[in-house]
Amino acid sequence: MTQSRVELILASASSRRRMLLDKLGLHYNVYVPNISESPIMDEPPDNYVQRIAQDKARVAWQKGSNQIPVLAADTIIKFEEKIIGKPENHIHAEGILHMLAGHEHIVYTAICLWTKQNIYQAMSTTIVRFRNLNLSEIHAYCATEEPYDKAGAYAIQGHAANFVEYISGSYTGVVGLPLAETQSLLLEANLIICNPL
Repeated sequence: MTQSRVELILASASSRRRMLLDKLGLHYNVYVPNISESPIMDEPPDNYVQRIAQDKARVAWQKGSNQIPVLAADTIIKFEEKIIGKPENHIHAEGILHMLAGHEHIVYTAICLWTKQNIYQAMSTTIVRFRNLNLSEIHAYCATEEPYDKAGAYAIQGHAANFVEYISGSYTGVVGLPLAETQSLLLEANLIICNPL
């Protein structure tokens, strides 16, 4: 199927989200909103990620022309009820990977589509299990650039693919933008119309 093209603002600095959004064949410009990403005390991880995605969209909408729809997303890891975001440094990245090794964790990616008519939201929830990792593997991975701008300190589409024992849910959600949910929101907002080839 083909679909009509629409102009969007992508409120994200993530190159992975740009790569994924390209797969939907959309025209977009990038605006990187400056917001606080500090959790509120006792805030559940799923509430947190939805709030941050909406805050990103709201700031980008307010900075724009208020005519072009804004798409924002946020991704976090939940492990033992804790929010695991991006690592602060090499030691932090190694600690996160050591913690996740041999265990399941949950990846939440929330998306928010802000338009003149409405605010649309969706979220993907994906279970990922890592195999056991030895210290030399963790050291070698953290010597690359991959861990340092990614929730959970890993890129499932990169070298960390071999850490994954199984995944249940949205692969693109783990990468940073769940395409099925994004497509559904765009259709719901009447921003795209799919046509037969």
